[in-house]
Amino acid sequence: MLKGKWLLKLLFALLRKPSLWFLSAKQIFILAKNRWQLTPPFLPFPSNDFLEFRIITYQGQTEKLPDVDVVITWLTWVADLEKSKM
Repeated sequence: MLKGKWLLKLLFALLRKPSLWFLSAKQIFILAKNRWQLTPPFLPFPSNDFLEFRIITYQGQTEKLPDVDVVITWLTWVADLEKSKM
């Protein structure tokens, strides 16, 4: 479900936001499917079912992935939420 071009756009958007680097890496492992180390391609991606559910609940369709800016905004929100817990 995750497309290489979309992931590349997200990576470039994150490169411009160093304050989100650690948080985005942390979120990758939080959202990764269980036992991701045991299944090819051995990368910590979320399961397709989970991604499909999240995309449907966000935009009502799974034909396209959300805008990269939306993901950056979500990561910023998570960072603000973590700061408020301190």
